[in-house]
Amino acid sequence: MIELKNLNFAYTRKNKAVNNVSLEIRKGEYIAILGHNGSGKSTLVKLIVGLLKALSGEIIIDGIKLTEETIDEVRHKIGIVFQNPDNQFVGVTVKDDIAFGLENRQFSREKMVKLIDEFSKKVRMEKFLDYNPEALSGGEKQRVAIAGVLACDPEVIIFDEATAMLDPKGVREINEIIASLKHQKTIIVITHNLEEAVFADRIVVMNDGKIVAVGNPKQIFKDKDILTESSLDILESMKLIEEIEKSNLNDKYKIEDVLWEYTFKK
Repeated sequence: MIELKNLNFAYTRKNKAVNNVSLEIRKGEYIAILGHNGSGKSTLVKLIVGLLKALSGEIIIDGIKLTEETIDEVRHKIGIVFQNPDNQFVGVTVKDDIAFGLENRQFSREKMVKLIDEFSKKVRMEKFLDYNPEALSGGEKQRVAIAGVLACDPEVIIFDEATAMLDPKGVREINEIIASLKHQKTIIVITHNLEEAVFADRIVVMNDGKIVAVGNPKQIFKDKDILTESSLDILESMKLIEEIEKSNLNDKYKIEDVLWEYTFKK
Protein backbone atom coordinates (compact mmCIF):
# COMPACT_ATOMS: atom_id res chain seq x y z
CA MET A 1 0.00 0.00 0.00
CA ILE A 2 2.84 2.38 0.90
CA GLU A 3 6.42 2.18 -0.31
CA LEU A 4 9.14 4.56 0.86
CA LYS A 5 12.44 4.44 -1.02
CA ASN A 6 15.60 6.10 0.33
CA LEU A 7 13.65 9.05 1.72
CA ASN A 8 15.57 12.10 2.97
CA PHE A 9 14.45 15.38 4.50
CA ALA A 10 16.12 18.12 6.58
CA TYR A 11 14.87 21.28 8.26
CA THR A 12 18.43 22.59 8.50
CA ARG A 13 21.66 21.81 6.67
CA LYS A 14 23.27 20.16 9.69
CA ASN A 15 20.88 17.37 10.62
CA LYS A 16 18.51 15.18 8.61
CA ALA A 17 15.09 14.77 10.21
CA VAL A 18 14.53 11.74 7.95
CA ASN A 19 17.70 9.95 6.92
CA ASN A 20 17.58 7.46 4.03
CA VAL A 21 14.37 5.77 5.17
CA SER A 22 13.00 2.82 3.20
CA LEU A 23 9.87 0.96 4.29
CA GLU A 24 7.02 -1.07 2.83
CA ILE A 25 3.57 -1.14 4.44
CA ARG A 26 1.12 -3.74 3.18
CA LYS A 27 -2.55 -3.11 2.48
CA GLY A 28 -4.62 -3.66 5.62
CA GLU A 29 -1.55 -3.72 7.89
CA TYR A 30 -1.50 -2.05 11.31
CA ILE A 31 1.86 -0.35 11.79
CA ALA A 32 3.06 1.50 14.90
CA ILE A 33 5.96 3.90 14.44
CA LEU A 34 7.73 4.46 17.76
CA GLY A 35 10.25 7.13 18.61
CA HIS A 36 11.05 9.87 21.10
CA ASN A 37 10.43 13.54 20.32
CA GLY A 38 12.69 14.55 17.43
CA SER A 39 13.19 10.98 16.18
CA GLY A 40 11.65 11.84 12.79
CA LYS A 41 8.39 9.91 13.05
CA SER A 42 6.03 12.88 12.65
CA THR A 43 8.18 14.35 9.87
CA LEU A 44 7.88 11.01 8.08
CA VAL A 45 4.08 11.27 8.25
CA LYS A 46 4.13 14.81 6.85
CA LEU A 47 6.19 13.56 3.94
CA ILE A 48 3.77 10.69 3.27
CA VAL A 49 0.75 13.00 3.12
CA GLY A 50 2.59 15.63 1.11
CA LEU A 51 2.72 18.37 3.76
CA LEU A 52 6.51 18.37 3.31
CA LYS A 53 8.50 17.72 0.16
CA ALA A 54 11.34 15.19 0.38
CA LEU A 55 14.86 16.29 -0.54
CA SER A 56 15.31 12.94 -2.27
CA GLY A 57 13.75 9.51 -2.48
CA GLU A 58 10.33 8.25 -3.52
CA ILE A 59 6.94 7.85 -1.90
CA ILE A 60 4.53 5.47 -3.64
CA ILE A 61 0.93 5.15 -2.38
CA ASP A 62 -1.18 2.35 -3.82
CA GLY A 63 1.02 2.26 -6.92
CA ILE A 64 0.99 6.04 -7.45
CA LYS A 65 4.23 7.98 -7.06
CA LEU A 66 3.72 11.12 -4.96
CA THR A 67 4.46 14.21 -7.06
CA GLU A 68 3.03 17.72 -7.39
CA GLU A 69 0.83 16.37 -10.18
CA THR A 70 -0.53 13.38 -8.21
CA ILE A 71 -0.75 14.88 -4.73
CA ASP A 72 -4.53 15.44 -4.82
CA GLU A 73 -5.17 11.89 -6.00
CA VAL A 74 -2.87 10.47 -3.32
CA ARG A 75 -4.43 12.55 -0.54
CA HIS A 76 -7.84 11.10 -1.34
CA LYS A 77 -6.42 7.76 -0.25
CA ILE A 78 -5.16 9.01 3.15
CA GLY A 79 -6.89 10.35 6.26
CA ILE A 80 -5.00 11.77 9.21
CA VAL A 81 -5.91 12.45 12.86
CA PHE A 82 -3.54 14.94 14.49
CA GLN A 83 -2.39 15.38 18.07
CA ASN A 84 -4.43 18.43 19.08
CA PRO A 85 -8.17 17.91 18.56
CA ASP A 86 -8.85 21.66 18.84
CA ASN A 87 -6.79 22.30 15.71
CA GLN A 88 -8.93 19.98 13.60
CA PHE A 89 -12.36 21.53 14.02
CA VAL A 90 -13.74 23.70 11.24
CA GLY A 91 -17.50 23.40 11.84
CA VAL A 92 -19.75 25.14 14.38
CA THR A 93 -21.35 21.80 15.28
CA VAL A 94 -20.22 18.18 15.37
CA LYS A 95 -22.46 17.47 12.38
CA ASP A 96 -20.87 20.29 10.38
CA ASP A 97 -17.40 19.05 11.18
CA ILE A 98 -18.04 15.47 10.04
CA ALA A 99 -19.62 16.89 6.88
CA PHE A 100 -16.66 19.13 6.02
CA GLY A 101 -14.58 16.56 4.12
CA LEU A 102 -17.69 15.20 2.40
CA GLU A 103 -18.66 18.66 1.17
CA ASN A 104 -15.17 19.19 -0.23
CA ARG A 105 -15.55 15.94 -2.18
CA GLN A 106 -18.97 17.09 -3.44
CA PHE A 107 -21.07 14.31 -1.94
CA SER A 108 -24.82 14.73 -2.34
CA ARG A 109 -26.73 15.95 0.72
CA GLU A 110 -28.60 12.64 0.94
CA LYS A 111 -25.32 10.70 0.95
CA MET A 112 -23.77 13.05 3.52
CA VAL A 113 -26.67 12.66 5.94
CA LYS A 114 -26.40 8.88 5.69
CA LEU A 115 -22.62 8.87 6.26
CA ILE A 116 -22.79 11.32 9.18
CA ASP A 117 -25.37 9.09 10.84
CA GLU A 118 -23.35 5.91 10.19
CA PHE A 119 -19.98 7.13 11.40
CA SER A 120 -21.16 9.23 14.32
CA LYS A 121 -22.68 5.99 15.64
CA LYS A 122 -19.45 4.08 14.95
CA VAL A 123 -17.52 6.44 17.26
CA ARG A 124 -20.43 6.74 19.71
CA MET A 125 -21.02 10.46 19.07
CA GLU A 126 -24.51 10.28 17.50
CA LYS A 127 -26.07 12.08 20.51
CA PHE A 128 -23.72 15.04 20.12
CA LEU A 129 -24.35 16.00 16.48
CA ASP A 130 -25.81 19.42 17.29
CA TYR A 131 -23.22 20.22 20.00
CA ASN A 132 -20.68 23.00 19.63
CA PRO A 133 -17.20 21.36 19.62
CA GLU A 134 -16.14 23.63 22.49
CA ALA A 135 -18.57 21.74 24.74
CA LEU A 136 -16.81 18.40 24.13
CA SER A 137 -13.99 16.71 26.02
CA GLY A 138 -10.65 16.05 24.31
CA GLY A 139 -11.53 12.40 23.76
CA GLU A 140 -14.92 13.29 22.29
CA LYS A 141 -13.31 15.78 19.92
CA GLN A 142 -10.90 13.11 18.68
CA ARG A 143 -13.78 10.71 18.15
CA VAL A 144 -15.46 13.35 15.97
CA ALA A 145 -12.22 13.85 14.04
CA ILE A 146 -12.04 10.09 13.44
CA ALA A 147 -15.68 10.03 12.29
CA GLY A 148 -14.89 12.77 9.76
CA VAL A 149 -11.95 10.78 8.42
CA LEU A 150 -13.88 7.49 8.26
CA ALA A 151 -16.79 9.12 6.44
CA CYS A 152 -14.43 10.02 3.57
CA ASP A 153 -13.47 6.32 3.34
CA PRO A 154 -9.67 6.64 2.89
CA GLU A 155 -7.63 3.48 2.37
CA VAL A 156 -4.96 4.63 4.84
CA ILE A 157 -5.57 6.28 8.23
CA ILE A 158 -2.69 7.88 10.13
CA PHE A 159 -2.98 8.66 13.84
CA ASP A 160 -0.21 11.16 14.62
CA GLU A 161 0.17 11.15 18.43
CA ALA A 162 -3.65 11.22 18.49
CA THR A 163 -3.87 10.39 22.22
CA ALA A 164 -0.99 12.55 23.48
CA MET A 165 -3.23 15.32 24.84
CA LEU A 166 -6.00 13.13 26.27
CA ASP A 167 -6.81 11.91 29.76
CA PRO A 168 -6.73 8.13 30.45
CA LYS A 169 -10.43 7.73 29.58
CA GLY A 170 -9.95 9.53 26.25
CA VAL A 171 -6.84 7.46 25.48
CA ARG A 172 -8.77 4.25 26.11
CA GLU A 173 -11.68 5.35 23.91
CA ILE A 174 -9.47 6.29 20.97
CA ASN A 175 -7.39 3.12 21.22
CA GLU A 176 -10.58 1.04 21.21
CA ILE A 177 -11.67 2.71 17.98
CA ILE A 178 -8.25 2.19 16.39
CA ALA A 179 -8.32 -1.49 17.40
CA SER A 180 -11.79 -1.88 15.83
CA LEU A 181 -10.36 -0.69 12.48
CA LYS A 182 -7.56 -3.26 12.44
CA HIS A 183 -7.29 -4.98 9.03
CA GLN A 184 -10.27 -2.98 7.72
CA LYS A 185 -7.97 -0.07 6.83
CA THR A 186 -4.22 0.37 6.54
CA ILE A 187 -3.43 1.92 9.92
CA ILE A 188 -0.31 3.88 10.88
CA VAL A 189 -0.06 4.93 14.53
CA ILE A 190 2.67 7.42 15.43
CA THR A 191 3.48 7.32 19.14
CA HIS A 192 6.16 7.19 21.83
CA ASN A 193 3.89 5.13 24.09
CA LEU A 194 4.70 1.41 23.91
CA GLU A 195 1.34 0.46 25.40
CA GLU A 196 -0.37 1.78 22.26
CA ALA A 197 1.79 -0.37 20.00
CA VAL A 198 1.02 -3.73 21.61
CA PHE A 199 -1.67 -4.72 19.10
CA ALA A 200 0.15 -3.60 15.94
CA ASP A 201 1.11 -6.14 13.29
CA ARG A 202 4.56 -4.58 13.08
CA ILE A 203 6.46 -1.92 14.98
CA VAL A 204 8.94 0.45 13.36
CA VAL A 205 11.38 2.14 15.75
CA MET A 206 12.93 5.45 14.68
CA ASN A 207 15.88 7.28 16.20
CA ASP A 208 17.74 10.33 14.84
CA GLY A 209 15.80 10.19 11.59
CA LYS A 210 16.61 6.55 10.86
CA ILE A 211 14.72 3.28 11.16
CA VAL A 212 16.67 1.31 13.75
CA ALA A 213 14.37 -1.71 14.17
CA VAL A 214 11.36 -3.37 12.53
CA GLY A 215 9.53 -6.38 13.92
CA ASN A 216 6.41 -7.68 15.60
CA PRO A 217 5.63 -6.32 19.09
CA LYS A 218 7.10 -9.30 20.92
CA GLN A 219 10.40 -8.99 19.04
CA ILE A 220 10.67 -5.26 19.62
CA PHE A 221 9.63 -5.24 23.27
CA LYS A 222 12.14 -7.94 24.13
CA ASP A 223 14.99 -5.87 22.68
CA LYS A 224 15.63 -3.63 25.67
CA ASP A 225 18.85 -2.24 24.17
CA ILE A 226 17.09 -0.89 21.09
CA LEU A 227 14.37 0.73 23.22
CA THR A 228 16.90 2.26 25.62
CA GLU A 229 19.12 3.57 22.82
CA SER A 230 16.03 5.12 21.23
CA SER A 231 15.08 6.84 24.53
CA LEU A 232 11.94 4.73 24.87
CA ASP A 233 10.71 3.20 28.10
CA ILE A 234 10.06 -0.52 28.42
CA LEU A 235 6.66 -2.02 29.18
CA GLU A 236 5.60 -2.27 32.82
CA SER A 237 5.26 -6.03 32.38
CA MET A 238 8.90 -6.20 31.22
CA LYS A 239 9.96 -4.23 34.29
CA LEU A 240 8.14 -6.74 36.48
CA ILE A 241 9.84 -9.63 34.73
CA GLU A 242 13.21 -7.96 35.33
CA GLU A 243 12.46 -7.51 39.02
CA ILE A 244 11.47 -11.18 39.36
CA GLU A 245 14.56 -12.36 37.45
CA LYS A 246 16.85 -10.26 39.64
CA SER A 247 15.24 -11.75 42.75
CA ASN A 248 15.86 -15.34 41.57
CA LEU A 249 12.56 -16.52 42.99
CA ASN A 250 10.83 -19.89 42.69
CA ASP A 251 8.13 -19.43 45.30
CA LYS A 252 4.84 -17.79 44.33
CA TYR A 253 4.50 -16.06 47.70
CA LYS A 254 7.91 -14.48 47.29
CA ILE A 255 6.92 -13.42 43.78
CA GLU A 256 3.81 -11.77 45.20
CA ASP A 257 5.99 -9.90 47.70
CA VAL A 258 8.22 -8.64 44.89
CA LEU A 259 5.18 -7.50 42.89
CA TRP A 260 3.83 -5.56 45.88
CA GLU A 261 7.23 -3.98 46.45
CA TYR A 262 7.42 -2.98 42.77
CA THR A 263 3.92 -1.50 42.89
CA PHE A 264 4.98 1.00 45.56
CA LYS A 265 8.53 1.51 44.31
CA LYS A 266 9.47 5.16 43.73
